[in-house]
Amino acid sequence: MLELEGGRTGLIWRDGNCVRRPAGPWTPTVHRFLRHLRRAGFSAAPMPLALEEGEEIVSFVEGRVCEDLADPATGSRAMLASAGALLRRFHDAARGFLETDPEEQLWMLPPREPRAIVCHGDFAPYNVVTAGEAAIGIIDFDACHPAPAVWDLAYAVYRWAPLSEPAQDGVAFGTEEQLRRARLFCDAYGADEEDRRQLPDMIVERLGALLDFMRARADAGDAAYAENVEAGHSDIYIRDLDYIGQNRDQLLRALIDEPGHKPA
Repeated sequence: MLELEGGRTGLIWRDGNCVRRPAGPWTPTVHRFLRHLRRAGFSAAPMPLALEEGEEIVSFVEGRVCEDLADPATGSRAMLASAGALLRRFHDAARGFLETDPEEQLWMLPPREPRAIVCHGDFAPYNVVTAGEAAIGIIDFDACHPAPAVWDLAYAVYRWAPLSEPAQDGVAFGTEEQLRRARLFCDAYGADEEDRRQLPDMIVERLGALLDFMRARADAGDAAYAENVEAGHSDIYIRDLDYIGQNRDQLLRALIDEPGHKPA
């Protein structure tokens, strides 16, 4: 077996055309959802294969995963547009599961009202499989949960723009380019004006919910989250919240073409 790189060292392995990952109480629900996606014609997600002894086994999605937006392919505008279009196709396929699934549903993250669709919950470059400058697959569905689609869109825009202080290590783009990228992602997704007007505040709410979740898990004794908080990972989101707040109006103008926005 080959260990796969990611946030959980030593816990995710490739075994031929399969991937073995830790399972949680929510995994049976996630597997039913993944089957729903297949029935809806969405083949860009893993196929669930089995649950055994605390592990889930899913099909391997062939391609490249790179979270570094400074990478010429991952950070390209072509990739950005492709990722936005992929998220929209995923959302379209996700519709109907909440109403038609006959079993009790359990999720890792708390549902968000209104429960319109099942959101991925972590649609970031590190969870998108690519080929060249095209996004071709989505992996790691542990964080999926019911919410309005714009809740998922908000986190995706935050990660793909990315909306982070340019002076921070690893941030590939300045503020103006981040705003252009946020607009391009929304255009490729097909976001309507109502979605765009909600996005700046929704991004803030989404990051606030993530911080609350991390702290709650750490306080509950979850070693992985406690280590993340201790290492200062939560501080990154706090700084990003300040940065997004400072640039809220600029972001809104960029998304909806209000006066004062400089086109790309």
